[in-house]
Amino acid sequence: MTARQRAILNLLVEAYIQTGAPVPSARVAEGTGLSPALARYELIALEEMGYLTKPHASAGRVPTRQGFRQYSLSLLPPKGLPPAVQERVERALLGAREPEAFLVKVAAGLSGYPALLRLRPRKRPRLLQVHLSPLPEGTLAVLVLEGGRVKEARLPLTLSPARLKEAEEALQGPFERLPKAPSGLEDLFSALERVLAQGLGQTYREGLAQALKEPEARDPAFLERLVQLYEAEGEDLLTPPGRVDVRVGEVEGVSAVQAGLARGEWTGELVLLGPMRMRYPEALAVAYGLSQVYTEGHAG
Repeated sequence: MTARQRAILNLLVEAYIQTGAPVPSARVAEGTGLSPALARYELIALEEMGYLTKPHASAGRVPTRQGFRQYSLSLLPPKGLPPAVQERVERALLGAREPEAFLVKVAAGLSGYPALLRLRPRKRPRLLQVHLSPLPEGTLAVLVLEGGRVKEARLPLTLSPARLKEAEEALQGPFERLPKAPSGLEDLFSALERVLAQGLGQTYREGLAQALKEPEARDPAFLERLVQLYEAEGEDLLTPPGRVDVRVGEVEGVSAVQAGLARGEWTGELVLLGPMRMRYPEALAVAYGLSQVYTEGHAG
């Protein structure tokens, strides 16, 4: 892609984000100072490269998923928040009773998109002991972890009281990892290992109603996909602290802006969700700026 083609693509994507309507070649020519014939020539080339598509023969062009991705990646690294805004957020975050809940609320408010804050411990806490109780359909496991954390899980396994007692005796820690399972208890120990691996994080959510403001919300399928992402636990963090990433259309029609962050024993990511026709400059600035505030202001 040439520098001129990149400028044309960026102009067209920004126009489409503003209007939601196909962008005619005349607007591209006017915005770039090219002749109408040269503008059409370059638009055809971008279409052949897969960055644009033309919904109707007489209509203008719209970005494809590849076009949105190329545009959003051209904005990295992001500029961050204006200094005055960042300073106000820093002061407010320092005085917040629940800084994580406050951070995700600010992210949704500033960006206009649903926001998630996912936190995971850098190091899995040691297991101190496990209490097992029979249920009508399975087993209740209560895992006691260092640091005062307690994790409950209902396991779809039915065992006799004697076997549960045997398992409890084998699970008196502390353990960095679960010990080898006694014979016949392999399924139980595997289930407990999955609980330990998946259930130690914290997720904060805010602003799902923001999605209803987008024209794409008129499509029930789009809303369903976005809500599924919003409610998913997302145990595997994708963005390292200090990094920013954009995931365009990996779930059909939905984009995610992600900024990695860290605080003390925790690592995590701030995520903004929206349509592919997302306001990427604003979303990137918010995610990146707030991740910096949280990491620097609360690093320990």
